[in-house]
Amino acid sequence: MMQTLRRCSSLAETVVDYEDILIEILLRLPVRPLARFKCVSKHWLFLISDPKFCHRHMLKNPHPPISAFFSQMSSEFGFVPLHFDHDPTSIRTRGNQNLIESARSCNPLNFVHSLHGIEIAQSCNGLFLCCLQPPRYSYPTTASTLVYYVLNPTTNKFTTLTPPAAAAATTDHPRIFGYGLAFDPSKSPHYKVVFLWFVNEPPGGCWYPYYHIEIYSSETRSWRLLDTSFDTHPDVFYNVGVYCNGAVHWVGSDGEMSYYHIDEERVGLVDGFTDSQGWNIGSIQYRYFRESHGGGQLHLIDIHRKCYTKFQVLEMGKDYSGWSVKYNVDLDPLCTAYLQNPFVVLSLAPEENEKDEESSSLLLHVPGKVISYNLRNSTFKSTDLTPKAGVDDSSCRIDRKNHRYVESLAVV
Repeated sequence: MMQTLRRCSSLAETVVDYEDILIEILLRLPVRPLARFKCVSKHWLFLISDPKFCHRHMLKNPHPPISAFFSQMSSEFGFVPLHFDHDPTSIRTRGNQNLIESARSCNPLNFVHSLHGIEIAQSCNGLFLCCLQPPRYSYPTTASTLVYYVLNPTTNKFTTLTPPAAAAATTDHPRIFGYGLAFDPSKSPHYKVVFLWFVNEPPGGCWYPYYHIEIYSSETRSWRLLDTSFDTHPDVFYNVGVYCNGAVHWVGSDGEMSYYHIDEERVGLVDGFTDSQGWNIGSIQYRYFRESHGGGQLHLIDIHRKCYTKFQVLEMGKDYSGWSVKYNVDLDPLCTAYLQNPFVVLSLAPEENEKDEESSSLLLHVPGKVISYNLRNSTFKSTDLTPKAGVDDSSCRIDRKNHRYVESLAVV
């Protein structure tokens, strides 16, 4: 009897040891193989789907590389892959099934049926904040401006959000005019979504200065309406939020910036440019406003119609002291070979080098290619995109309204 108990005890310890070793191995794998390994068995599906495992995996991989850039609208979906050995849209998992589909038929933004399509409002460390794409040539309906989604495009899981206080206050005109997703997996497995909505119903075509802040927390699955009303800035675009260093940021036409710090529950405003350099918002072909991937810095680039190959990379001080010029960029050396056609700025990221000198690379997309341009020494590398059936590489695959796709196991 005692020998049987010892054998059982030894077997149980072996099983526990095996599971601990298995988890340690799985924690070291990239997200993409893990999505496939859910199909091995129900036990592996349970292990990899466990929120605790997902959080441990994110802590071990706090800054995964960018896998691709997605276009903003599902109705005009396109993508530019950065991992050229795989198609980021080719594998989607639902439960214990692995579905292999072609890029043309597999649109990760088609996670719900919508008459006009889905639009990515913001990407943040592997999660997308999405909304219903408004109908063309018509004013958005009240219903379409009250439904939002937080999507993990890697796992194809999503949650639907409708701010209850904003919905209750809305009558004829949409109240919500701004939003922002805040998610930092290196600090917490949970995310928050900030919604800004007018205190009073705005008259048609007019800007109302006071707004409420309503916040959704994925940790508590609950909403909270802040008691205080805040002032808005009429020139700030509150529908383009960027999360960086614990706060959601919105920038204005002249570089002025509003922000809301999540933990401190603090609203702030940073002054805009002191010198407009003779430009005006109408001369801007397009604007790049994002955080550096893994760098914790906010950057602003304005590409002007009159001189689109020469521009400045501005960086916001971490103490909100204002914008300063980080780089003066001259892309004329690239013009002869690559930039006859329009280009798209994809990302700005720190770059490692042998001398440990501070350097950043600017990632550009031109028809059929991705170009990495080193801003310190003006060198560049060009990579051809793999031709795909049904994709016309005589033009860019995505436009300036694009969003980073980072593989993640984050639970929504």
